[in-house]
Amino acid sequence: MITKEEPYDRGAMAPHAASEATPSSPDSPSQAAPEAPAEADGRTPRRAAAGWLASSRLASSRRPARWRPSNELLRRLAFTSLLANIGIVATGGLVRLTNSGLGCPTWPECGDGSLVPTHQVSWHKAVEFGNRTLFVVVFGAAVAVFVAARRRTPTGSSLRRWAWVTLLGGPVQAVVGGILTLTNLNPWVVCGHFLLSMLLIAAATVLWWRARELAEPSEPASPAGSAERAAPAEPPPLPQVIRRLGVGTWVVTYAVFCVGTVVTGSGPHAGDAKAARLHLRPGAVAQLHADLVMLLVGLAVALAVAVTALGSSALVRQATRLLIGALALQAAVGFAQYFTHLPIALVELHLIGAAVLAAVVTAVVLALDGPFATGNVTTGPPGHAYVTDPFRT
Repeated sequence: MITKEEPYDRGAMAPHAASEATPSSPDSPSQAAPEAPAEADGRTPRRAAAGWLASSRLASSRRPARWRPSNELLRRLAFTSLLANIGIVATGGLVRLTNSGLGCPTWPECGDGSLVPTHQVSWHKAVEFGNRTLFVVVFGAAVAVFVAARRRTPTGSSLRRWAWVTLLGGPVQAVVGGILTLTNLNPWVVCGHFLLSMLLIAAATVLWWRARELAEPSEPASPAGSAERAAPAEPPPLPQVIRRLGVGTWVVTYAVFCVGTVVTGSGPHAGDAKAARLHLRPGAVAQLHADLVMLLVGLAVALAVAVTALGSSALVRQATRLLIGALALQAAVGFAQYFTHLPIALVELHLIGAAVLAAVVTAVVLALDGPFATGNVTTGPPGHAYVTDPFRT
């Protein structure tokens, strides 16, 4: 018995209680289960495990949420990647037009076993090295949009696949540029280098377009607000022949690019005085190039007239009209440079126009493929969306 004068000592009472306990048979139902051995802090292993599990759950709940970019950020990154691919075409044109193609005589070094220019830095070496440096910007933009696409979209989505294309296309283009340097600006390698740039611009355009199609989460509209907003009439579906006409326009555009590179390979701007040229008559090749341009303009006008007559969506109509405008400017610059004997400024402007044209004609094909592609979307009945600002970045 514990008296008031004696303090309670659990450690001291344990042996005394054990000596007074009477043994019982194994079959006795009143026998108590043996207590698990205590840890150093007095807790049983079961209680210790439960406490560890609770603390780990609490720690995991306090961890910051996984970063998930917004659709707006993804669109802006994709548009930045598109601009970077167009920009490197412009700087590559400057390299060629200033005879700086062999400013760095080897690859990947820029001479004397160094990746950067050493000793006396000439104008040609600075231009060529500047073009190589811009690749870092192009590849960095591709990496950024690739990471954002992986965090934003599910596995297997088309946006992820096109992000892979732009990410891997940059290093491939760099290797082709190195082969171009090592072959002393072989004109056929120059043609392949330029056409690969146009294809990468098309891929970057598809990536940006797919990013635009992602819908931002929005709050459900109130019944009053939905009643006040009347949905516009649904445009009729485009016939399959119109979609095929758009693809045909894209193919002819890239045929124009191919012949244009042959014209350049036969002309005076070789990129270096020692570079080889194509032994073709520049006038005859330029005439073939102009004939293809006329065919392309006719296809673009026919496409624009058809989608307007069929009452297509605003997205399709604006895309086809933008294509006609880009073709008109490009044709004007092309004829001007031909009749003024290829001045450097006009040739550079023609190169930039070709890069922009590659993006625009790709956007036309994408618009024809999805007449309800989202820009600034106004919602109507369930399952419908209507475009009010189709070229929002």
